[in-house]
Amino acid sequence: MKKLLSVLLAAAVIAAQTAALASGTQAVSGGEIINDFGGTDVSETYAAAAAKPQATEAAEEADPEAAEQPDILEDKLSNIVEYQAYEMIAGYVADRYLDDSYTAEDIMKLGVAAYLSEKGDEGLVSLMKAALQSLDDYSDFYTYDEYVEYTNELNKTFYGLGISMQQNGEYVEIVGFVEENSLAEQSGFRIGDKIVKVDGISVVGSSMTEVKNLIVGELGTTVLVTVERDGAEVEITGTRTAVNSSTVSGGILDGNIGYIKILSFSSNTAAEFKEVSENMKENGVTKLILDLRNNPGGLVSAATDIAEEIVPEGKIIDVSYRDESLNYTYSSELKEAPYEMAVLINGNTASAAEILASAVQDSGAGILMGEQSYGKAVIQSTYSLVNGMVFKLTIGQYLTRNGNEIDHVGLVPDIEVSNYTKKIDTTGYTKFTFLEPASVGSSGTNVTAAKERLGIMGYYIGNMGNDVFNTDLAEAVKLFQADSGLTDSGVLDIPTQIRLKEKFEQLETVVDVQMQEAYKYFGGNADDLYAD
Repeated sequence: MKKLLSVLLAAAVIAAQTAALASGTQAVSGGEIINDFGGTDVSETYAAAAAKPQATEAAEEADPEAAEQPDILEDKLSNIVEYQAYEMIAGYVADRYLDDSYTAEDIMKLGVAAYLSEKGDEGLVSLMKAALQSLDDYSDFYTYDEYVEYTNELNKTFYGLGISMQQNGEYVEIVGFVEENSLAEQSGFRIGDKIVKVDGISVVGSSMTEVKNLIVGELGTTVLVTVERDGAEVEITGTRTAVNSSTVSGGILDGNIGYIKILSFSSNTAAEFKEVSENMKENGVTKLILDLRNNPGGLVSAATDIAEEIVPEGKIIDVSYRDESLNYTYSSELKEAPYEMAVLINGNTASAAEILASAVQDSGAGILMGEQSYGKAVIQSTYSLVNGMVFKLTIGQYLTRNGNEIDHVGLVPDIEVSNYTKKIDTTGYTKFTFLEPASVGSSGTNVTAAKERLGIMGYYIGNMGNDVFNTDLAEAVKLFQADSGLTDSGVLDIPTQIRLKEKFEQLETVVDVQMQEAYKYFGGNADDLYAD
């Protein structure tokens, strides 16, 4: 314990070994976003990672405006009943204890010290987490093992459901999907769902890391997740799947209109973007739909590197720090933008994604379409201790090219468009006959119908190229039966066919009006987006 305390108290052990993260925030109350399979990469170093000097008392007294500012600390403490009780009792003790040299503050310090002595490392870690997390939505403290998990997330080494999550009060909320038309979305998960149980275990009040650890697991296995949606609990079975580690995808649509989707901003994102973009330039593309919806952000450098490729000459963002000597302006030297752009954003477009979107909008290189973005314009860095523990702090903030402050405000689209959901169209799927069961070795239309539906719902990930009932399908049927309250025999009997038909018809799909309008903005026909 003493060894750990000495490590934490020694300022010399703090290394400015940081990740300049404008990492993901989306959803109502704000917070860092992590993906259940992984997240954005961490850069090795960042110039702004050096520790900042504390303001002196003399400096504070010399600033009359600062003196007029409300006491943020007192405001926070006044809202914590337990702290108020602790402070009050300490005051009573100090006023009545035999040794009158003790002040209320002394009593409170002794209480904290005694608590740490009794609880040991566990108590210290809990106290540090509480202290850091109380500063803002993004600062945090990690033990060595937690930081290993965190970096594994950043390196995408886990198999999860392909969802992005964020802390929202006592709930962990789903704020995005890591792939378009992902299995998670097809299985029934929706942005805004609050996770309340994982395999029957309540996770209300749990951290994102704790929820993630319950969700991730062996490739191809399933996990039962209970979410709260519109005041009701909904059970959804998700399949753990490998997620494409690429953060950029794209193609050329009819009419020679380019489309690029950026999922997040990691160390490889700028290079991935450039590869896709160069292919479009070679094919004469001059109109580009840039999709930043549900993008939680990531590395500032990745966003600014891409901005340098598509935003005309001038400022990208101004970044300011407590230590003004570290202030920095990211700029583009591009003489002419290669594309006319329509950038798609929504309420889950955050941080580094907002950096890129704002640069396009402010420079006049394109317009924003969709819904108002999240509004996170602060930057975090991580600091390592010699024992492997790490703390992450908010150390900077940025202004857009035109000097706008968007933190807790977001970007307003030039053209506001919203998507909507509707029941899945089942007309194109093979129909059940409801005449006979099917089992391993059999074949026919019932097998094809089951594969199609169980595949969309995330139960089946096997061969879809034939109508043969294989062992993978038997396992998928068995899991579906167990989740549906049926006898889990693995046989596709008549009751299972009926239940599968009913559940499949309840699935909802998103009508992407935003994409349709962006395509029409450049002269495209929305019907062509769905043509075979």
